[in-house]
Amino acid sequence: MPNDLVVEVRETLGHAVLWLSGHLSIRTSPRIREAIAKCLLGTGCALIDVSRLRTTQSAFLSVFPAALAAAGGWPSARLILFGAGPNLRSMLVSSRVTETVPLAPGLASAMVMLEQRPPELRRQRDLPSHDTAPSAARLFVRESCKVWLVPMALQEVAELVSSELVSNAVEHARSSSQLTLTLTRSALRVSVRDFRPGPIPRTRPINIDACRGRGLQLVATLAQAWGVEPHSDGKTIWASLPLETD
Repeated sequence: MPNDLVVEVRETLGHAVLWLSGHLSIRTSPRIREAIAKCLLGTGCALIDVSRLRTTQSAFLSVFPAALAAAGGWPSARLILFGAGPNLRSMLVSSRVTETVPLAPGLASAMVMLEQRPPELRRQRDLPSHDTAPSAARLFVRESCKVWLVPMALQEVAELVSSELVSNAVEHARSSSQLTLTLTRSALRVSVRDFRPGPIPRTRPINIDACRGRGLQLVATLAQAWGVEPHSDGKTIWASLPLETD
């Protein structure tokens, strides 16, 4: 059947190897994510043979970077794909999966890539609809920036932006949220997704006498760029913070 999926796992000293055979779909994605999460929790490093994996939609390939981000991302969690055929390789590249989860030709080169930093680093944290969520967001940003060796000045801005966006999710959307940090060679992107449908927020002229409601204005001032992505069950607000270059 097209929905059949076979997952074979072999753990060795220091890493795990997964062999995926069959069809990647909305039905089988959770099983793959669960297998990756288990391996990363156990060894911190996973190599995935995708030579026998098939899919009809690039969107399903997001299971790989999502699983890596949820496990803590590089360097505490490392994930490499290998063996993709021409069609799957093209889909992985066009959907930008390979920017956070590298793709190697074979197992030997995949093991070498375990020691290399990917072009993009990503971490993700789920936060509750609670007053403590903004402080938890700041702590998550602080820990991530320390591991990634992000300059202190940028870390402080990212903490402030994440706190404001998570506060919006708690106070206005009255929703739990998902905070995602993405570090490239030129910027740190802070994204906060809530889970309540509603109007898309817009910045308004700043009222200097207002005690509240100035979060997005502050984000817009601090960020190089920012925006809102609507979803059927909520929205994502993101802000891009540039890395200083000499």
